[in-house]
Amino acid sequence: MRKMVLNHASLRVGQRQRDEIAGWLMGLAHGMAELVNEGVVRSALRMERSPYETFFLDDYSLWDAYIDLQRGGQRDEFLFFVRLASKLPLLQDVTARIQERFLGCESLSPPHEEGKPLLLCAIADWISISFPSQPDWNHSRLTVRFLELGPNARFEETREEIDNVSIPLHATEITKQHQHRMIAGSDPTALWENRQTVFPNLGFGPGVEENLRRSAGLFSVIVGKLVLISQSADEWAITGGPAPDWKTKVTREGTNIRNNPTLLAARRFPSQNGGFRIFEWHARYGNNGRIHLFFDAATQAIEIGYIGPHLPL
Repeated sequence: MRKMVLNHASLRVGQRQRDEIAGWLMGLAHGMAELVNEGVVRSALRMERSPYETFFLDDYSLWDAYIDLQRGGQRDEFLFFVRLASKLPLLQDVTARIQERFLGCESLSPPHEEGKPLLLCAIADWISISFPSQPDWNHSRLTVRFLELGPNARFEETREEIDNVSIPLHATEITKQHQHRMIAGSDPTALWENRQTVFPNLGFGPGVEENLRRSAGLFSVIVGKLVLISQSADEWAITGGPAPDWKTKVTREGTNIRNNPTLLAARRFPSQNGGFRIFEWHARYGNNGRIHLFFDAATQAIEIGYIGPHLPL
């Protein structure tokens, strides 16, 4: 089950925004409660600091905001926040794999300490909880930028999209994705067996079955990406156009790869229709993971050809 993590950067507010905080808390309580009730997350909010040590303003803490909820007659919402189990520090009880990767990365946006909660969400496939204090935080998907050790043993900038809740509508969107994930199954074998039901507008090359088994440790992250690619395919079937309106970042291989026969051949995989084809477009996931795909504007077909570690450069 996924976890909720407080985006501390979203608590930076101006004095004139103080009167809005109670309304923000109300929206968050309802959105987070939906995620808990639908079984998307546990009833716990992971935080870098306790509510007493987390401040909107120098003289106004998150705990003060909870108390203002109670004073304003919002007893149920107050009790919801008070009963959330806070886990400190952020890395408590995380797997060794997540901890190792987290410690090997450095957040760029937001920078340094403020970016740690969002970085953890990007690595662990957890859900960010944000106050809509700025337009950037008022989205169901956020882009996190960070430095990560790449396959060439150099630090490279990585961008990862994460789920985010700041208003109830965001929770509803995440809940729909969760339902899609649940249908996909809880392991690679179930996903492969259910692929035509779960992703009716996606094709899968025969080699992807083994790819999924080898990537079982990042299964949740992979399913999340496939759900977004599938949503792109569903909309493309309705709207048409030369390419899908991707719900997650999908890019084409650079000219240095496309012009190199050896490197391009490494992107050649078995197709569901027999034979082989080049899958030169890809989405990123996890630690240098790639989902290579092919799409055809004439037929509006999208096929997944490979899921696994970064291919040779």
